[in-house]
Amino acid sequence: MGRASNRCLLALLWASAALATPLIATPLDSRADLTACPNGITEKGNYTSNNGMSFTTYCGQNNPFNDAHDPFLVPTMQECMERCSRFWGDGEGCFGIVWREDQNCWLRNSNVTLATLEEPEGGIHFAMVDKTDMVALDTDCPATDLSTHTLDNGIGYTVHCDKMINGYDACFQGYPECFAENSDDSSFRGFYHATSLDDCLNYCVQEHPLCRGVFYNPGLEIGFANCWLKTGFSDGIESPGSNIGVIHSAAITSLDRIDTSCPSSEAYTTSNNKQYEIHCNQLNTGTNLTSVHRENITSCIDTCSNREKCIGVVFDSSLLGGYENCYLQNTTSVITDQASATYAILADTPLPSSTSSATSSPSSSASSDSSTSSSNSPSRAWIAGPVIGGLAGLAIIGLAIFWWRRYKSPTSKAAAKSDYVAAPAYSPYGGDASMGHVHGAGYAPVEIGGERAVKNHPSEMAATEYMPSSKYARREPDAEPQELP
Repeated sequence: MGRASNRCLLALLWASAALATPLIATPLDSRADLTACPNGITEKGNYTSNNGMSFTTYCGQNNPFNDAHDPFLVPTMQECMERCSRFWGDGEGCFGIVWREDQNCWLRNSNVTLATLEEPEGGIHFAMVDKTDMVALDTDCPATDLSTHTLDNGIGYTVHCDKMINGYDACFQGYPECFAENSDDSSFRGFYHATSLDDCLNYCVQEHPLCRGVFYNPGLEIGFANCWLKTGFSDGIESPGSNIGVIHSAAITSLDRIDTSCPSSEAYTTSNNKQYEIHCNQLNTGTNLTSVHRENITSCIDTCSNREKCIGVVFDSSLLGGYENCYLQNTTSVITDQASATYAILADTPLPSSTSSATSSPSSSASSDSSTSSSNSPSRAWIAGPVIGGLAGLAIIGLAIFWWRRYKSPTSKAAAKSDYVAAPAYSPYGGDASMGHVHGAGYAPVEIGGERAVKNHPSEMAATEYMPSSKYARREPDAEPQELP
């Protein structure tokens, strides 16, 4: 009986080993190289964030301690570095990151050095910020306090030395992600890095919705993202806190007067003999090629006529969508009524009769890919054993694999923890996110100023002077001005 029992035991062990080996060999092999880099990362390679911060990456190495922030979950090492570039810390920014393959991300403060790098360790990686990126810039105020100036594009602004604009934050189109103000991710709400107050203002002018002011931190005490754009300023200019460092602000106080009148004629011919049909108080949600600033609808049309692939324009006379209020479009959609908007389209361009279109859904594609992947995966029908003990061993192995995959796979906590959403593309009048440059709801155009000029409202346009509007279309340099009909 003793020999028989031993043989059964040996059979069980052999069956379990035979079944387990092909199921767990791949994960073990993948962990053999402790210095393997995450996807898209190379050992001692360079990574540049969306706002220009430079990193050097060290795969399979930890750099412990010197925490600048509590750990949080992000799906990739790249996203961990992006968060570092946007971090507003307690008197300083981020100087490095550690990312572990269970999606935990740690930010490092200014005490981090390469001397504290540890021996290779699988599944954890370090990236060091180029410290020249965090060297303080010239902290002197660039002009006399309360002095007025003009940018090259004619926009006038007032300088406020040693003052910051509090409130009036928004999710601007240029931000790759937007973070909730009162969330755990609120330390990452800034984005732009500037090297001067004028540089910061130039970001402001190009943004959507309309940016009305900025504050600039040349000492980088708030981090690399030292240029904050604002949708207003009227009651938010104040002295900064003691741990913020030097802050200088600029408030946009004069803009071109935009011609809000509609041409009496429904047709317009450009200098290069292209005919356009004009639709006043209407909107076409086509796809935008780009946006530029223009004072009236005809100068907007002239710009389109000299732009390859441009077949129509949307002109936003309210400017609430942004200073660049002329949207050049290369596709068409259904025309809808919209106050403060004027739409013009190249004559004889066909218009669709409805907004519906047969487009493939990314989620559907992902589902299809997943099904294909499942159908192409190796069949497990060959895993069969006549020994009952072998089946018991398979069950144990399956449970172990379940826990291993749960450890390696993206956790549900990552989705729950992430409070940001992708910054939407922009249209001056909102709409469906699939329609070219579209911003979220809530930015419907209104006339400038009035009782709607309130703090934290994106349509705030009080305390602004306007230059006289032009009755003539501003054409390209080689064209003659043309009077509006």
